Amino acid sequence: MSNYDLSKIVPQQPPMLFLSDVESFDYENQILVTRVDIRDTDLLFDSSLNGVSSCASLEFMAQSIACCVGLNDLTKHPDKKPSVGFVLGSRNIHICASVYKVNHSYFVRVKSMFCDDNIASFDCEIFDENNNIMASGVLNAFRPDDIKTFMEQTHE
Repeated sequence: MSNYDLSKIVPQQPPMLFLSDVESFDYENQILVTRVDIRDTDLLFDSSLNGVSSCASLEFMAQSIACCVGLNDLTKHPDKKPSVGFVLGSRNIHICASVYKVNHSYFVRVKSMFCDDNIASFDCEIFDENNNIMASGVLNAFRPDDIKTFMEQTHE
């Protein structure tokens, strides 16, 4: 068990929070590793697959990015609440497995390649318990300064 409280780091809450824990965070090199434990009670669990479809790979990566950004925010502003971001796009996505199997853990490694207050790009990889790569790619994300104002402007 880690010393991280995910509810203070990421905006997602159960049942939409798919991360189980933070395994490590290297602030200096901007590398974060999270763990996703697959259970038959998970929102995305598919009994016909006996696990979670690999389509969830991008969401696991996106939530890990949110976690990395959230930990950076907390380092600078300890009372800051997690903020919402959006995936803008992805590049070089490779999915190497069709399913994340129930009762197994997977590790999502994200490394910041570029990050300012609003735009970020992360190199992402997902590994199984035996260090086999399950998915990889680059995700680009956007975080508005004020989500309420942003949403009101986009719906005018």
